[in-house]
Amino acid sequence: PPHRLSAKGPSLPQPTSPRRLGTLASPLSLRAQQQPSSPTSTSSFPPPWLVPFAIPAMGGALFGYDIGGSSSVLRILGEGKSVLGSLDALTLGQIASGSLLGALLASAGLLALGDKNFGRKQELIAGAGLYGAGTLLQTFGGSLPLVLLGRVIYGLGIGTSMHAGPLYIAESAPSELRGQLVSLKEVAIVLGIVGGYAAGAA
Repeated sequence: PPHRLSAKGPSLPQPTSPRRLGTLASPLSLRAQQQPSSPTSTSSFPPPWLVPFAIPAMGGALFGYDIGGSSSVLRILGEGKSVLGSLDALTLGQIASGSLLGALLASAGLLALGDKNFGRKQELIAGAGLYGAGTLLQTFGGSLPLVLLGRVIYGLGIGTSMHAGPLYIAESAPSELRGQLVSLKEVAIVLGIVGGYAAGAA
């Protein structure tokens, strides 16, 4: 009958051979190989991870500089060669430990509040402000209470920066450089210590 279908049925498209598929896909694969696989493979300078690493690392360097520089300052204060006059051992100990007290207070406070209410960037900005305020008070205070207050405020900057710095670096660094950059922040602390001792010896 005329309505009977052909025995062969409708013609279907032939599948493309694997060799043909490879020929079609080769330009796409070549283009993918030519594209950079990560931000570190580009030739741009500075690399995009440098600034997010350098700023927290500077906070670590300032921490180390305080350790190295305060030892020389305490020696000068112990000799009575400053506007503060002659200081006993207890007062010198208070000056030395003031920054550690501030760092302890900042770390304890940020463990409870920082991760819930502040981001890493805001913590780093606050740490920089505390560094600056503490430095100004220690430099221009002119009296023992202001110097002690400046030491504590500087310590607050230390605790804030050390809390946020490693996390900020780890979150912003490329995956292949993450461990290396976090370790280099510890190197910045050591370099700050060396710089503080060198400034005291000069």
